[in-house]
Amino acid sequence: MRIGKKIIKALGKNLKFSISNPTSFKEIWSFNSNGIRVISLLLLLIILASFAIAYFFGARFFSSETKTIEREKLEAQTLAIDSLSSQIQAQENYILAIRKMLSGELPVVSTMDSIPEIPKELDLSNISTQKSKEEVRIAEKVKADLMTQSTPKESNIPYFGNPVTGVISQTYDRKTHHAIDIVTERNMAVKACLAGTVIYAGYTRRDGYIIVIDHGNKFLSIYKHNKRILKKTGSKVKLGDPIAIVGDTGENSDGPHLHFELWLDQQPVNPIKYMDFKH
Repeated sequence: MRIGKKIIKALGKNLKFSISNPTSFKEIWSFNSNGIRVISLLLLLIILASFAIAYFFGARFFSSETKTIEREKLEAQTLAIDSLSSQIQAQENYILAIRKMLSGELPVVSTMDSIPEIPKELDLSNISTQKSKEEVRIAEKVKADLMTQSTPKESNIPYFGNPVTGVISQTYDRKTHHAIDIVTERNMAVKACLAGTVIYAGYTRRDGYIIVIDHGNKFLSIYKHNKRILKKTGSKVKLGDPIAIVGDTGENSDGPHLHFELWLDQQPVNPIKYMDFKH
C-alpha cells in the first residue's frame, strides 16, 4: 500500500515536458503536466491506433468485394463437382446399358479381362477369313470416296462389313429379338463389322462366349454364342479383323450360328439396314 501511494504521489507531481534543439539547446515546444495525465494520454493514443488498424484491415479482408471473390470460388467449385458427378453418372449409365445388352448375367468368377488362350488342338488353318463380295464392294466404295469430296453428312455415315455370311434364321424384332441370328458353317471366322475397341470379351451361362466392340459415333456391336474369342478386352480392331469363331455356346443356342446385335446411342437397331449377310 505504501509503495502504491508513493507511485501515485510521484505521478501526481507537476512536470515539465519540452522539446529542444540538440545543437543549440533552444527550447522549441513544452507543456506542463503530471505523470498520470501523460500515461492516460498514451493509453488513449494506443486505443485509437488499435481501432484504426482494426478498421483498416477489417475493411480490407472482410469487404463485400472479398466476399464476392470467395463466393465466385465456391460457385466455380460447385460447378466443377456437379460436372464430375454428371460424368460419373453418365459412365454408370453406360456400363448399365452394356450390362442390359449382355442380359445382365455374368459368372460368379468374372474373366472379363482375361480371355482363355486358343487351344493348340484348334486348327486355325481351317478358319475361313476370305473377304466376301460385299466386303470387297465396300472396300472399293471407301477407296472411291477417299478420292472425291464428300459432304459433311456423308462423312459421318460408317461403312459396315458383314461379320459372317449365311442364312438368317431369326430376324430383328424391336420388342422380342434385338438381333439377327445367322446360321453359317462351323469354325467360320467372325469378323469385326467396323473398326473399334473391344470393351467386353468373356463368357456367360446363357449366351456363351461374347465379344462387344465400341465403334465410336455411338455404335456398339455384340457377337454371341461364339466357340472361341480371338481378341481381349481393350484390343483395337479394324473392319474385317477376325475376332471370334462361330459356335453354339450358351444355354440360348441350339446350333452353330452367330447372334449379332447392333446398337446406336444405347438403342438396338436392325443390322439389315446397315449390312448384307447373304453369301
